Amino acid sequence: MKRQSLSRRIAVAFLGLALLAGLGGGLMAVLFAYTTEDYIFDRLLGAEVEYLQTTMQGSALPEPELPFSNYYLDADVPAALREALASEPERREVFGADGRHYHLRRVEFEGQGGPVWIVLEVEDYLVIRPIFNDIVALLAVSVLILIVLAAIVGWLLARRVTRPLRSLAGEVTGLEPDRLPADWSVAYPPDEVGQLADTLREAFRRINEFIEREQQFTQDASHELRTPLAVIESSAALLAQTGEPDKAAELVERIRSAALSMHLSVDVLLALAREDRRTDQEEAVAVLPIVERIVVNHADLLEGKSVELRVEVDPEWRVIGDPAALQVLIANLISNAFRYTRLGEIRIENQGDALRVVDSGEGIDEQLQPRVTQRAVKGPDSPGLGLGLAIVERLCERQGWRFELNSSSQGTVATLTLNNQRTA
Repeated sequence: MKRQSLSRRIAVAFLGLALLAGLGGGLMAVLFAYTTEDYIFDRLLGAEVEYLQTTMQGSALPEPELPFSNYYLDADVPAALREALASEPERREVFGADGRHYHLRRVEFEGQGGPVWIVLEVEDYLVIRPIFNDIVALLAVSVLILIVLAAIVGWLLARRVTRPLRSLAGEVTGLEPDRLPADWSVAYPPDEVGQLADTLREAFRRINEFIEREQQFTQDASHELRTPLAVIESSAALLAQTGEPDKAAELVERIRSAALSMHLSVDVLLALAREDRRTDQEEAVAVLPIVERIVVNHADLLEGKSVELRVEVDPEWRVIGDPAALQVLIANLISNAFRYTRLGEIRIENQGDALRVVDSGEGIDEQLQPRVTQRAVKGPDSPGLGLGLAIVERLCERQGWRFELNSSSQGTVATLTLNNQRTA
């Protein structure tokens, strides 16, 4: 479909309106002139009626006051007028032959044998009709000039009105979703164009957020699924080699546990990728079984290390929230402690509503600590993508929990406060 210029459409509409206004104004001017002329003759007829009523003596008709006025008894009306009045008795204007033009009025008098007709022969006193063609020509020239001026003004006005739209279209064409303008409401007028600019900016912002969530989902999924996949792969390899039923059952349980972790992780990551912040899967979750399952799944990270593991979590402790989110949160903290602690102690405990993961590792570099929950921020020895603590931060914000991290050269303390006080 061929696109039409909005400027041209506005200019054509403006031109059409000017043409309509010019023609309508010309017609009204002509009608006004004719009406005014007829009104003057009617006033003269009224004056003649008054004069006749005051000067009428007996049965004789007086001489008319106006030189172009005549009085006729009903029987003496000229034949040209009589023919016109026969079809329209109330007629007050008659066009005669040879350019004759009459204005007339009927007056009733007692004792005259019928009404008296006052007839004005006005063809020599007409103003509009003799110059009608000149008036039409003048109006035509005036309308033509008006149309030309309207075309010029309409085109300039249309260009001016559509200039912000053209500018906005040019900006949108070359716009990158990750580089949106700071404030279009300043660059564009506070009218429909400005409203359109703000709407487009908001749409681009949401598109950009959607792209970021998709990218984050891909990165987060690769981060969260690596460990369960590694557990499944290693357990399947050992299962293929072992012939002991008890060992085989243990390996199958590890595979099942890792598969469950993958399922929960995918659910959480999909929830994070959604635009809304609603949490539909809330229940009273026992924390200790989650901790134990995660410890088993990540036990290979402690193999060959002189590390003592202590789990001191109250078996009765339950938290209201999403079990999948809790699984991902605790898994990130415990896997980090297992991976970066080479000797000493790791302690997983709860203090009131807080779950603490305490390790005696080397700690986090002081320069990284202020940014450690940002995406892709990691130490030089980290084999990961630097996403784990960023995921923890986002999940805590989503669930209304609080995450704190304190680290020094003596070790790291990661604290999850699970008090279910949601933020607005």
